[in-house]
Amino acid sequence: MNDHIRQRLPDLIGAALAIGLGSYAWIASGSYAAGTLRDMGPGYFPRLVAAGLVCLGLLLAATSLKSGPTRFGGDRPELSSVLLIGAGLSSFALLIERNGLLPAVFVAVLLSTFASDNRNISRSVLLAALTAGACAAVFVYGLNLPMKVFAL
Repeated sequence: MNDHIRQRLPDLIGAALAIGLGSYAWIASGSYAAGTLRDMGPGYFPRLVAAGLVCLGLLLAATSLKSGPTRFGGDRPELSSVLLIGAGLSSFALLIERNGLLPAVFVAVLLSTFASDNRNISRSVLLAALTAGACAAVFVYGLNLPMKVFAL
């Protein structure tokens, strides 16, 4: 195998997986009517996501061949960071139904921010509050999705 390709193999494998997954999603959504932008059918969004995934895979392949080599598996994340991100995801899943969108997003973002090496409590609380507020504004008020914002 060419040394130029071997050094970029992790990125090329990721690009191939993205292209393959996007192609599969495009084919799998082929039986649904796509509709138009004004009158979207059930296949419109899956095809849009599939096309985006294929484009991102092609972009990753092109940039990995032009950029320097990738060092694969050198840095491992700390166990505490992995556990904090997992706790954030789990807290969202546990809180969304019972307590509503605002507390679920707030707790999930707050826990996830502590996975970083650059921890700051006031910045984490501010980020969690702004993210929760933006999610409520977009999903509940902007898109009118039927979900509780806050429940006691």
